[in-house]
Parts: sequence; C-alpha cells; structure tokens
Amino acid sequence: MPPKIKKVTHEYAWELLRARQDQANITGQPLKERPFHYENTETGQQYYDLYACIGWPSEVKDGDEGQPGYVAIIGTVKGQKKPQEAVFQLLAEAENKDIPSLLDKCLELRALYGFGLHPDLLRSWWGDPERFITTLSLLNEKLIEQGGERSAILVTPPDDFYSPKSFDHYVRSLRSVIVENRVRLYFGGNEILKNRLREFRRDDPAVFAAGGLVHSLLSRTMWMDQARENAFNVEEGEG
Repeated sequence: MPPKIKKVTHEYAWELLRARQDQANITGQPLKERPFHYENTETGQQYYDLYACIGWPSEVKDGDEGQPGYVAIIGTVKGQKKPQEAVFQLLAEAENKDIPSLLDKCLELRALYGFGLHPDLLRSWWGDPERFITTLSLLNEKLIEQGGERSAILVTPPDDFYSPKSFDHYVRSLRSVIVENRVRLYFGGNEILKNRLREFRRDDPAVFAAGGLVHSLLSRTMWMDQARENAFNVEEGEG
C-alpha cells in the first residue's frame, strides 16, 4: 500500500526560512515554523509534523490476561490557528496483546504515514523504553541488516516519564485537550483510545501512550524549530 503522506517543501525554502528566522528574532519569539510540511494524500489535511506512540501490553496476572498494547500516529495540524496552537489529529491506531504483532503494526503504520520522507519523521516511538527490550532488539537487528541503522524502531520516553506520578500527568494532559469548548485532539473515525478513555483503567496502555505523547507535545511544541538555528540543509531530491 502506498504512503498516505507526502512532504511539501516551499519552492524558496532557504529564503522562507531566513525570513521566518528574522521575524522570530525581531519579535523575540524562540520558535519558528519550518519551510516544509506534510500532506495527507487522501484527505488533503496538512501537518507540521507527525508523531508515533506505543503503550506495551499491561502485566499478566492470575485470572487477568492484561490489556492489549497500543500504537498510534498523531499529526499536528497545519491550519488557521497559530503554529504554536496547532490541534492534534489521531490518524491511525491499533492494539494487540502479542508483542511481535504489535511491533509489526509499528512497521506498517510508519510506512503508511511517511517514514523516510524526512530523517526525523516517525524515527522514534514515544513510550516506555525499558520493556520488552529483547524482543525489540532482535527485530531491530533484522531491520538494520535489511535497511541500515535508520530503519530500527527507537522508543523514547515521554516528558516526565520517570516521575512517580507520570500516569497522572499524562491523563490530565490528555483530558485537557478533549474538554468541551477547548478541544485540541480530534479522534477522526478512530475508536480504541476513545473507548479506553470511557472505560478508564489505571495504567491503561492506550491512555499512557497517547497521554505521554500529548503531554510532551504540549510541553515542548516539538513541531517548530529554534529561531536561533541559522542553517537549513536542503535534502537531496526535495522540491
């Protein structure tokens, strides 16, 4: 299946970058918009950037098989709002209790949503980097052998991951973007996360994964670049 995402680079990317950098410096703003973005080839919706998250299946206990693991792709929507206030679109999601099957979904979703269009696009999955290390390492060995180092699946901890109250932080951040009259996260036709939020169980993998990603996005506005940066590397083949 061909990717649903294409990269759109401004015809005068270098000039646009310099203009935005100058404007940011004049106004004293620390961030600037990038001279490229992404577009959904099916819907036409545009994104400043796309991000991936993973929540590993919950622990198996006596009489309880645990909750399925969860993976999702979320885009920061390029629209009428200021870039710093971009809304979040849940583009795709999947769940599975089996670790290899969940990782297969990671590969499927990242390919579908433009992995490789830019060196950093969907390079990392936001989640717990300390679980199922062996399974992930074995898969990465194969991926690296087939496609090089950049093909590996990396797992990055969300902001405040090592806080004892991390899940609480993530739930509050997630709920803050779905409050009526202040909606900033849109589910589209996706139901898994929506249903998990309704049922709500402590340490739910879906809530943890999406909440951790949203918490990090709210904290750092990662889809914009630092205004102090003064170099733009036009990649080969862009246009």
